[in-house]
Amino acid sequence: MSPTPLLASGLELDALLTDAGIVHIRGARPDDAEKLRVMYAGASEDTLYLRFFSASHTSVDDDIHALCRPADSTHVVLVAESGDRLVGYATFERLDADPTRAEVAFFVPDTEQGRGIGTLLFEHLVALGIQHGVREFLAEVLPENVRMLNLIRDLGLPNKASLRDGVIHVRIPLVVDEKFRRAVDRREALANSRSLERLFNPATTVVVGAGANPAGLGHQILVNIVRGGYRGRLFAVNRSGTQIAGVPAYPSLTDVPERPELVIVAVPAHDVLDVARQAAARRAAGLVVISAGFAEAGPEGRARQEELVRICRHAGMRLVGPNCMGLANTAPDVALNATFCATSLRHGGIGFMSQSGAIGIAALEHAARTGVGISTFVSVGNKADVSGNDMLCLWEAESQTRVCTLYLESFGNPRKFSRIARRVGHSKPIVAVKAGRTVAGSRSAASHTAAAATPDIAVDSLFRQAGVTRADSLEELFEFAKFFDLAPLPRGGRVAIVGNSGGPGVLAADACEAAGLEVPELSVATQAQLAAILPPGAAVINPVDVLAGADGATLEKALRIVLRDPGVDAVVVVYTEVRPGSIPEAARALAAVASNPSDKPIVVCFLGHSETPAELIGRSGRPLLPVYAFPEPAVRTLAAARRYADWRSRPPGTFQRFEDVDEQAARHLVETVLSEHPAGRWLDAVDAARLLTAYGIPVVETVEVANAEEAVKNAERMGYPVVLKAGGGDLVHKTERGAIRLDLRTAIEVADAYRALAETVSGPIVVQPMVSSGVEAALGVVNDPVFGPLVMVGLGGVASDLLADRAFRLVPLTVEDADEQIRSLRAAPLFFGYRNMPPVDVQKFREMLLRLAEMASSVPEIAELDLNPVMVRTDGAVTVDAKIRLAPASHEDPYVRRLR
Repeated sequence: MSPTPLLASGLELDALLTDAGIVHIRGARPDDAEKLRVMYAGASEDTLYLRFFSASHTSVDDDIHALCRPADSTHVVLVAESGDRLVGYATFERLDADPTRAEVAFFVPDTEQGRGIGTLLFEHLVALGIQHGVREFLAEVLPENVRMLNLIRDLGLPNKASLRDGVIHVRIPLVVDEKFRRAVDRREALANSRSLERLFNPATTVVVGAGANPAGLGHQILVNIVRGGYRGRLFAVNRSGTQIAGVPAYPSLTDVPERPELVIVAVPAHDVLDVARQAAARRAAGLVVISAGFAEAGPEGRARQEELVRICRHAGMRLVGPNCMGLANTAPDVALNATFCATSLRHGGIGFMSQSGAIGIAALEHAARTGVGISTFVSVGNKADVSGNDMLCLWEAESQTRVCTLYLESFGNPRKFSRIARRVGHSKPIVAVKAGRTVAGSRSAASHTAAAATPDIAVDSLFRQAGVTRADSLEELFEFAKFFDLAPLPRGGRVAIVGNSGGPGVLAADACEAAGLEVPELSVATQAQLAAILPPGAAVINPVDVLAGADGATLEKALRIVLRDPGVDAVVVVYTEVRPGSIPEAARALAAVASNPSDKPIVVCFLGHSETPAELIGRSGRPLLPVYAFPEPAVRTLAAARRYADWRSRPPGTFQRFEDVDEQAARHLVETVLSEHPAGRWLDAVDAARLLTAYGIPVVETVEVANAEEAVKNAERMGYPVVLKAGGGDLVHKTERGAIRLDLRTAIEVADAYRALAETVSGPIVVQPMVSSGVEAALGVVNDPVFGPLVMVGLGGVASDLLADRAFRLVPLTVEDADEQIRSLRAAPLFFGYRNMPPVDVQKFREMLLRLAEMASSVPEIAELDLNPVMVRTDGAVTVDAKIRLAPASHEDPYVRRLR
C-alpha cells in the first residue's frame, strides 16, 4: 500500500508516567524549535553523544530543523510536554525503498530519564506507525546506550539485534500481540496506582471552603476528617481565616504553611478555577472538587470543567470530580473520611466507587447498617479524570482491599475497562451495578445483529468476559461483596442446607434450583452420622432439619458433619428464631465452626434479621461469616460466587492468530468503497464475499449474473441444484420479500426464476450452489459507538428472530471466549449431536467466529454485519448469505495509554 498522510500533527493527549507524573503528548510544531533548543541545552555531553554518535552542536541544529518541519507522509515526530517544558521526543522516518519500514529515534534529557517518558512515547509511536502501514521499526544504538537497549528489550515487542561497525542495529516488527498489550497494561497499572496513592494516603490535606456554617459542605467534610481521626496534617481555608473544629485556617491556599498533597474544594463553581491554580502553584498531588456547576450544568459549566482539567493536567495533578462527595480511606494508619456523609465508615476489605454522590451516601449508610466494612471509597461525580479504571488499578496494587465494587452510570473506555477488569478479577472479585438497563427510544438498524445488540447486551457481554459479577441493585451489590470479603469461593455447585425449620429449608432448596445450584442427597455415611446426633423426626437427606428444639451444640455438630461430606461444595444455614432469644446461641455455634475455617463457604440466614449478631463478630471487628435476612439473597449470592469461581478457574485466554489473512486486500476494498461512498453503504453480495474471503471466512461461491442466459451458464458450471437471489446489500428478509428462489434443478427453472426476480427486485442478482444440509447458524457484528465491535453467534435461518437465541461478546475474542459463547446458546446441543442428528464441525464454526472477531477488530469500518445462515455441517462450515455495511470509522487504538 502507498503511504498515507500521517496524523501526528493532530494528536493531543495526556498520559501518566510510571512515577505518577503527567505529560502532554502531541505532534511537533514549527514553533517548538526554541523549546527543543532549551531541552538540548540541559542535556549532558554524554547524552548528546548517545543520541547523535558525536558531540557536535551542528547535529543538534540539524536535528531541530528536521524535527520542526511540517508533517508529511514520510515522517512523524511526537513530543512530550511537562508544564511548559519539552521533556522528550520520539520520531520515525519511512524508508524511501520500503515505506512499510521506518527508522526510529528518541531523546529524553538527563533530568527526565527514568520516569518512563521514552517508553510512553515509543508506545504511541508504535500505534501511529501501525495506523499508517508501517510494519517494522529500525533503530541504531551505541552499545553503551544501556537505557535505550533496556527500553527496547522491555517494550514487549519482538526485536532482533546485530552488531555492525560498532553500532547495534535493531529490527522491531510491529506485532501488537497479547505480550505487548500485557507489558503496556503493567506500566499503566503502575502509573495509575502510584498517582492515586498520593490522594488516598496524603501526608497533608487542605479543605478549601470550610467555613463556620455547619450546613456548608466544606464544614461537614472538615468535621468528618477530624472525627475520623485523620493521621496526617490538616488545614482549612476560608475567607476569614477562622479556626474551624480546632483546625488551623488561612484566608487562601497560598497562605497554608505546608505543601498540600490533597486539596478538597468546596467553594462556588466560579471560584474553583482560582483554587485549582493556587493548588497547581503549591504543587499539590490531587484535587477533589465537591462543587457542582460544571459539565452537568450546560455549555458554560462544560467549558469551566474543560479548563479545570487543563489546569490539573498542566500541573500534574489528578482530579476527583467535580460534582462529587469526596473520598475516604479507612486504613488505621490513614483514617481519612473526606466526605460529607454523616455515617461513620467501618474499616473492612471492600473498595467502593460511585459515579453518583447521592447513591454513594445511600450505599455507605446501608453498608454501615449491615456491618459491611469499607477499605476505600470515592465518589467520582462527573468523572472528568479519575474513573473506575483508575480505581481498579489502585485496588489491585494495595493489600487492604479484597473486593472491588462499582456503581457505574457510564463507561469512558469500556474496552480498556474490560482488559483491566480481566486482569484484576483473577486476584480480586469485582462487583458492579450498571445503571440504565433500558433503551430510551427505538434503535434504527437494518441487520438482525444490530437490532438485537442493545446497550445492556453490550454491558452484559463486557462483564461476562471480564469476570465482573453484575448486581441488579445496591443492596445486591453489598450482598455479593460481603460474601467475597468473608468466605472462600465454592469449588462447585453442590449445596447442603442446614436449618431448624422445614419451610425455610424448602425455600432455600427452591432458590438453589432457580439459581442453577444443586441440592444433592447427602452421602449414606453423612446421613448416618446426622441420625446419630439428631432426635427422631429430623430430616437428614438434604435439606437437613435439626428441628426447632435443637440447641447450639447440636447445630454445631450437624454443621461440622455436613461440611465433611465430600459431595458438598457449600452450606446454607437457615436459622429461624423459634425460641425467643435463641439467635445468640446459634450464632455462637456458627462462630465455633468458623473458628476452624473450612475451604467450603458457609452462608447464614437468620430469618428476618439482616444484622450480624455480636457473637459472629471476630476480635478484629470483622464478621466471621456472611449473614443474610432471607434464603433467596443468600442463595443468589452463592450462585454468583460459583459463576465467578468458574470464570476464575478458567485458564488464561489464548488468542489465535491467522497467518493467511489478506489484510491488504481487505483494506483496499474498504478504502475503495468509502472513497466512492464517503457516508458508507451496504456491500453487494459479491463484495461482501470478497471481504470475508480476505479473512479466510468460507463463503459459498457467489456470482453476479446480468441475464437469464448467464444465470443458466453459471448454474450448469456449479452443478444443480442452485439458488438465485437478490444481490443488493440493503435487502433484509429475502424470503418474505420473494427475493430468493431455492432448489432450482433445471435450466428452465433457473431462467424462469431469473426473469421473475428481475421483475420484483432492483439491483444485482446472484447465483449460488444450493447448500442444504447442516445446522443453520448465524454470525454477526455490530460496532457500538461506545463499546466497539460486538460479535454475535446464534441460531440462523427463519428461526433467528423467532427464537432470539443469540449470544454477544466484545472483541478481542479468545478461543475460550468463543467456546463459551457457542455453548451458551440454548440450541447448542444441535452442534454436538442431538438425538439422531450427527455432531457437526464445531471447530470450524469456532474458527469462523474467531476470524470474524479478528476482522471486526482490524476493520472498524464494519458498522453492521450478518452472516445468516451459516451452514455448519459435519465437514465444515460455510456462509450462505452475507450482509455488510461499511461506514467511516476512527482507527485510534483504544488501548494506548492516555488519560480521559
